[in-house]
Amino acid sequence: MHKIGIIGAGMIAEKHLKSIKKSAKIEAKWLADIDTGKLIKLKKEFAIEKITEDYHNILNDEEVTAVLICTPPNLHKEMFIASLEAGKHVFLEKPAALNMKELDEMILAQQSYPRSIVCDCSARHSRLQPKFTEVKKIIDSGLLGDIYYIHHNSVGRNGRPGIEYHPEAKWFLNKAIAGGGPLFDWGVYDLSFHLGVLGDKPALREVKDVMLKSGLDNFDPGKMVYDVEEMFTANLTLSNGIRYFWERANHANMESPNETRIYGTRGGLKFGFCSWDAPEIIIYDYEAEGKPRKTTQTVTLENHSDDDALINHFEDLLDGKAKPAMPLTLVRKHLDIIWKCYQKAEKI
Repeated sequence: MHKIGIIGAGMIAEKHLKSIKKSAKIEAKWLADIDTGKLIKLKKEFAIEKITEDYHNILNDEEVTAVLICTPPNLHKEMFIASLEAGKHVFLEKPAALNMKELDEMILAQQSYPRSIVCDCSARHSRLQPKFTEVKKIIDSGLLGDIYYIHHNSVGRNGRPGIEYHPEAKWFLNKAIAGGGPLFDWGVYDLSFHLGVLGDKPALREVKDVMLKSGLDNFDPGKMVYDVEEMFTANLTLSNGIRYFWERANHANMESPNETRIYGTRGGLKFGFCSWDAPEIIIYDYEAEGKPRKTTQTVTLENHSDDDALINHFEDLLDGKAKPAMPLTLVRKHLDIIWKCYQKAEKI
């Protein structure tokens, strides 16, 4: 049994606690947060042995082998390095860090503790998702030919994270705490999925035509600071010539489903990569005589839970049965693309 401590008692920590409750290998011994009311509530609900307002009490417990860092991104670096120095393995919520400097310091710290295990949560809706495995198989089979273009869009209305889903977590709207809006918050999933199905081979060559838009939300969220973008678009060119057009919005005056279209020289794919999207992958290719063909492959998702899959992956890492789906070096590649998009962005 792996005894763990959870730092942060917000919405995402509660999700992880529900998954841990199903586990026969992980026990939540500690929960830390500055909100005593949350601590008391979750302690009772999930039978947590110890609660504290100081996460260092978790790090000082020799029985604890790993910690889950479930705080806002601006706190990740300090807690991550302190956890490694205390000899703990780390389950790190995404996005991993606020900027490249912080992430490089975290990677350097992990290199100083080579036996440490780090599980980055940007694998949640991407590499631990059954659709990822199926899409990658299709691409690897050569059915589509050479991939030359990816078009991804997901545009929603009234989707301010942390308000609709967790009304108390208005820090999502503050760039100094959250790091950014949909480009930062969801971009890590998009890149993990789309670059992952290509075998992580493409590197970034160029970023252009980046648009950030805010000020679309006319309803008072009850918070003075609201400086994250609400929508972004970007055009990327990758090292092998693949073009990637990327569009995502949490709050825009338009709706478009989460959908990815992958274009190859002999065929193409269309799908929504999230588990709550339709389970079908639509395949466009040709019959032997050149007649266009459209087929559908349905992915079984009935027994899949993204949160359970993430905790199960962490179990396997702790037991030495797997390698990290998203090592920090790969996290760095994706966050570097996101930060380059911010640097190139035109705000309108």
